[in-house]
Amino acid sequence: MEHVPNRIQILVKGMPLHVINSIRRAVLAEVPTMAIDYVVFTVNSSVFYDEYIAHRLGLIPLTSKAALGKYKSPEECAEAGERGIFSEDCFVKFELEGKGEPGKIVTLYSGDLKTSDPDVKPVYDRIPVLALTGDQEVRLEAYARLGRGKEHAKWSPASVATHKYVAEITIREELCKGAECGRCIEVCPRGVFKIMDGKVIVSEDKILQCTLCRVCEENCPSKAIKVKWRDNEYIMSIESTGALPVKTILLEAVKELSKKMNEFIKALEERGVIK
Repeated sequence: MEHVPNRIQILVKGMPLHVINSIRRAVLAEVPTMAIDYVVFTVNSSVFYDEYIAHRLGLIPLTSKAALGKYKSPEECAEAGERGIFSEDCFVKFELEGKGEPGKIVTLYSGDLKTSDPDVKPVYDRIPVLALTGDQEVRLEAYARLGRGKEHAKWSPASVATHKYVAEITIREELCKGAECGRCIEVCPRGVFKIMDGKVIVSEDKILQCTLCRVCEENCPSKAIKVKWRDNEYIMSIESTGALPVKTILLEAVKELSKKMNEFIKALEERGVIK
């Protein structure tokens, strides 16, 4: 249906709702990305607390596609303990420093972060981190690692992951008549209806935009319109933070879900529940 750099919208047919929802949840919670998790301050005379700056740094999306095969998984780094977390195959180091000027405000942006790995850097360079003035100064080291959205939202690769029903609208022509015929065209917020050959019809290129609000059904004076949804047919929309391409997010989500199902089946086999 739609595929632009940071957004994808697909029409899914013949798949149960619980499977679609599982993929959606995996998109938000199971696909690993890089995010800053540890910050060490050597100087901070700004008006911002250390924790406030660290929180802002953690929410800056980082390019993560190359990191998926380069750095250890969150589980592998966690097993190694704190020393393992700071090993070179678990983290990317960032440095940030800046100093204010008398009578002038100096703003530090995400693009001012210096990375130890060119493949892992802020997706956007103009995200404000903090402002300095006078003799205020900040100097810090930040460490990014792979993580998942179920641990913290800063690791979620998608800002939006939704699914909705596909509408099915029927118009009873024998009832659709009279001076007020066409009222649905005026009230529909998505422009789903149009007039062709003197009759109100559903525009095929707009039907997928219907939100099932039923405003048309409620405002039709002759009750000629009936709105329902199609079984096992959905529209899935995913918007990326920029950390990963949307196509990669979708494929990785399916892989993670498949992996979990295989582990579940294996556990059932080991316990003799299934053979």
